[in-house]
Amino acid sequence: MAGFVVRLGERTRAGVSGPLVLWAIAMAVVLVAGVVAPTPYEVVYGALVSTPLGIYLGARRRVGTVLVAPLVSWLVAAGPLVVAWMVHAGVVKGFLLGVLYVSVGWVGVGLSEVVFVGFVALGARAVAGGRRDRAVAYFEPGERPR
Repeated sequence: MAGFVVRLGERTRAGVSGPLVLWAIAMAVVLVAGVVAPTPYEVVYGALVSTPLGIYLGARRRVGTVLVAPLVSWLVAAGPLVVAWMVHAGVVKGFLLGVLYVSVGWVGVGLSEVVFVGFVALGARAVAGGRRDRAVAYFEPGERPR
């Protein structure tokens, strides 16, 4: 009688929605602060906020989440950024600049977030270790797994 193979696979070890939302809130603060009180260090602050997220995603084997991170960041930061532009440049001009920045400028911001967090996550995953394959278990028909 022929047997069959049951493949046991490793599932991801943790959800990432909580850390992702916390990162998005922190990035919104960095971006709003960059609009209201610009300094030459916004990129450094963004990198300091994004590095722990990349390390977490790499260690938890969730590197693919990097592709969703800019969308979450955009959802959290869009409203406050428009308001920050309105405070900084006046109501009408600020609204137009804010909508322009949130819609068009977000392509560059999102791409830079994907690249930076992705590189950090891949580096953390390389340090944490590669695939951890489990052994294949063979069960004969009628045999129960233990």
